[in-house]
Amino acid sequence: MKRFLFLSMLVFIGVMVWVSVYDKEDDLPLSQKLERAMKLTRMKEYHDDDYNYTVRYPSFFEQTPDSLLDKGCCRFSFWQDNIEVVQTAFIKQNPDSLTLEQAMTKYASEFHVTFHQIGHGFLILSGHILDDNGRITSRCFHAKFVKHRKLWFVQSLTYSEECEQAIQRIIKEIDNWKVW
Repeated sequence: MKRFLFLSMLVFIGVMVWVSVYDKEDDLPLSQKLERAMKLTRMKEYHDDDYNYTVRYPSFFEQTPDSLLDKGCCRFSFWQDNIEVVQTAFIKQNPDSLTLEQAMTKYASEFHVTFHQIGHGFLILSGHILDDNGRITSRCFHAKFVKHRKLWFVQSLTYSEECEQAIQRIIKEIDNWKVW
């Protein structure tokens, strides 16, 4: 019995050493690790009591405390090394009662949109974020605006261009977002 326990312990130590030396996951770029995590993680739900909407976000994202944000706003983020992903939802006033087409024209020019889509009661915009001098950066955004009377319910995502493939699950969540 002692011999069996001794041999079992040696095999266990050998396997642990082999795994630590030959673990290929450590060699993967962070964007690929993020993509794997996004596929495997469960989505949490945040419910805003002020405006009665719900947002789904990855469970490993950190939530900014509501007390630090405006009424009706929520923020979830992930950052490590040079990768930062920020998912937000907020309420934007629409005092001029812009139509979807007018809003798309206005925001498309303001944000230098490279993709836009108008649906029934919503619009989706995405593109690169510009720096203070108007140059394109390696950061991107994707946002959905849902119109309700004189309000826009907005859910947006900002992310590093290198992790665009990794965050496709969140983009689909935003595209399929139903406020009510």
